[in-house]
Amino acid sequence: MFALGESLVYYHNALESNLTVLSKLRSAPEKQNLTSNQINLLDDVIIENQQASKQANIYSTVLSGLMDARGTIINNNMNVLLKNLTVINVVFLPLNLIASIGGMSEYSFMTKGIGWPIAYGAFTLAMIILGWLTWLWLGKFIDRNQSRNGRNRG
Repeated sequence: MFALGESLVYYHNALESNLTVLSKLRSAPEKQNLTSNQINLLDDVIIENQQASKQANIYSTVLSGLMDARGTIINNNMNVLLKNLTVINVVFLPLNLIASIGGMSEYSFMTKGIGWPIAYGAFTLAMIILGWLTWLWLGKFIDRNQSRNGRNRG
């Protein structure tokens, strides 16, 4: 689409240049020894050239609008994707903190009397439950904000 837009700009510029040359020819027909039929034909060519120039300008404007609309759609899709990735990041952020603490010696000090399979199983289960609860809370929070924004728009 960008190449087509550039081509339309070059085409429009060429038509404008042709219009300048044709207008100079029309301004001094006696220097060129033009007959009345040739002058009439030159007038018709000037009119056709002006119409083609206007049409190229309209097409260029429409194509520019389409490219802007496409950019807006892509931007909107990117915003939705980033929102989803942010939600995933928020869910895993506290889990990463807890897992980091669990990998340190402080956690093994806290679970000294419990066997490691039970301690790490309980730790993993706690992380799964915390992740699930965070996911549910974020889902309710996002739904509430979307319904509030929907009422404001409507």
